[in-house]
Amino acid sequence: MLKRIKSTVRRFRREEEGTVVVEAIIMFPVLFATVLATFVFFDAFRNQSINLKANYTISEALSREFEPIDNTFIGNIWPMHRFLTNAEALTKLRVSLIQYDADEDDYTVVWSQNKGGAENLNNAGLNAMVTNDEVPVMPDQETLIVVQTWVDYEPNFSIGLGGFTFENTVFTRPRAGGNGICYSHNGTVADRICPLDS
Repeated sequence: MLKRIKSTVRRFRREEEGTVVVEAIIMFPVLFATVLATFVFFDAFRNQSINLKANYTISEALSREFEPIDNTFIGNIWPMHRFLTNAEALTKLRVSLIQYDADEDDYTVVWSQNKGGAENLNNAGLNAMVTNDEVPVMPDQETLIVVQTWVDYEPNFSIGLGGFTFENTVFTRPRAGGNGICYSHNGTVADRICPLDS
């Protein structure tokens, strides 16, 4: 009896049939998790790219404006941003015009408008951006259009990557409107806020 048991154990130990199935069962969850993680990270990078391109599109459109920007214009580019990003939740948008004074070595916010709950940019916020080297080098009295957007992102699958917000900032020099574009809340000349020397 003992001989028969030892013989059976020896045969079982040398048996090679079915090893591929066992290895596949062990490796399949790891392979599946890897493919799923790849999909989630690719989707996150794709969304980031779409958000940045939408930001550039809006910034480019603003840079080509001759006439003062009004509240209606800002109100129309906000849903356009949501359309371009295909965002399910409301996005945040902030458009500002900044100017640099070389004599004072000072950056100032000429005007700032927001949609979706973002606060207007103020000089303290701009100075924080300058301190963090986020603002490009500007010549004296130069103006830049600053378009900032925030888009919430929630991964399709839970792989340890939680939801977060894409935040993009694009600086663009005004191309058509001289030294910068003015802002008029109601579109009237008397209500215009313009940069210096414009």
